Amino acid sequence: MKISLIRFFRKIKNLKYKKRVVLFLMIALISLISISIYQINKNSIIVFDELMPEVEKLNTYDIDAVFYEEEKLIEGTEKITYINKSKSNIKSICFHIYPNVFKSKETVPFEENEIDLAYMDGFEPGHININSVKSSKGDLSFLIIGKGNSVLKVNLDKELEPGEKTNIYLDFMIKIPPTNGRFGFGDNTINLGNWYPIVAVIDESGWNLDPYYSIGDPFFSDIANYRVVMSIPMNYVVASTGDLIKKENIGDNYRWTFEAQKVRDFALVASEKYKVIEADVGDTSVRSYYFEDESAEKSLIAARDALEIFNKNFGKYPYKHFSVAAADFFIGGMEYPKLVLIDEGIYKRNDEMLEYIIVHETAHQWWYGIVGNNQIKEAWLDEALTEYSTLLYYEKKYGQEAKNRIYKKMILEGYNLYRDSNELESEVILKSLDDFKNSREYQSLVYCKGAMFLEYLRSELGDEIFFDILKVYFDKYKYKNATTENFFEICEIISDKDLKNIFEKWLRGINK
Repeated sequence: MKISLIRFFRKIKNLKYKKRVVLFLMIALISLISISIYQINKNSIIVFDELMPEVEKLNTYDIDAVFYEEEKLIEGTEKITYINKSKSNIKSICFHIYPNVFKSKETVPFEENEIDLAYMDGFEPGHININSVKSSKGDLSFLIIGKGNSVLKVNLDKELEPGEKTNIYLDFMIKIPPTNGRFGFGDNTINLGNWYPIVAVIDESGWNLDPYYSIGDPFFSDIANYRVVMSIPMNYVVASTGDLIKKENIGDNYRWTFEAQKVRDFALVASEKYKVIEADVGDTSVRSYYFEDESAEKSLIAARDALEIFNKNFGKYPYKHFSVAAADFFIGGMEYPKLVLIDEGIYKRNDEMLEYIIVHETAHQWWYGIVGNNQIKEAWLDEALTEYSTLLYYEKKYGQEAKNRIYKKMILEGYNLYRDSNELESEVILKSLDDFKNSREYQSLVYCKGAMFLEYLRSELGDEIFFDILKVYFDKYKYKNATTENFFEICEIISDKDLKNIFEKWLRGINK
């Protein structure tokens, strides 16, 4: 139906009247949501905010936790104020409890050839124990289900109607494993990514309860508000998603209180060795947490310049701070809202790869952080945009020749290397993580071929239309979860072209 509307728009020759039709339909369909309206004229697209009622209320997390250094344990409580945004009554609420996949070597989110890199000193388990679940009326029954026992299903004491909210109180204990991944500890850092119970996304098909795959970034979550208190020994410096509200001296610990509004997740990283430098980009403080002085300025400059370039080309970064943190993290880089982790080994090398990875993870603040998507079902949507954004950084900062060099080295050579290995059985980009054979296939298709698709799309549409698409897509879907169909619709409306065959060919391998 949506595509037929697009074709209806095409029949309206006069762009002035076309704009009025688009505007009327959008207001009629989304009258209670704060949206961004784009105005089409012969020369440009102007993005502006339409003053409308406030966006729907968000879930809130209130977490209070204590880190025990010697045992590598966290004890904590969590209050979730959950709003039923579905169209149906719900009898239960599901949470991802990702730490449980670290209980067994068979369920850890690493491929077989990565185990020794992840566990440098040998495998030891990690997990989360759910001690109790309560409502304001008393205890609630719950089940631990899913692959690796990674889903907590809480049965409510009464059905929750659409728009109705409830409070759930969790008491938990976490054992942190000795792994150099998103969640774990190494010689230098305590990495707390995907560590607390987080509500799963519910949509028209029900709860999204996909397992913690070893390929890609297998996460999908809604925007929420957070208040997180972490008590940790005084010798640690903490970088986090949240803005620091206060830091109190409690015995041998500091009690750090953070708040974060309109973010998709909440992560922390702590180290006894961190040094910090910072710079400002407009209203945003950019911070670099590092160990070795020789990489400090380079990492800060890369993050600062990336933020400036993406602000101009996509839309303004809306938060007060952005942190880049060196970490015991063998995978390279990982994005969280307002915080990215970078392998400290890459800091030691201090070569071009450090800049490239920092810029890539910074771009994720726009693509997945602010404009969300299902990274399990449609991983290309944020990863391809992020990889192409990294190319744009080199183009805008160093010029076309530098962009072409990086495109050849990182994109074309990466794609061709795997394609020529005879391991590539299918060139379908738009598919679920469990449909990829391994990380090599995922990387060559989602990152490399995905970026090639966007380069082709830009060449077909021209720079003006292409960059207008990115700005409108960001503006319309910030703080929401977008889909490939949403991106396709934006592309067709703004370009005023039928792009179905191009999308089908590149994303699904269908030639017509």
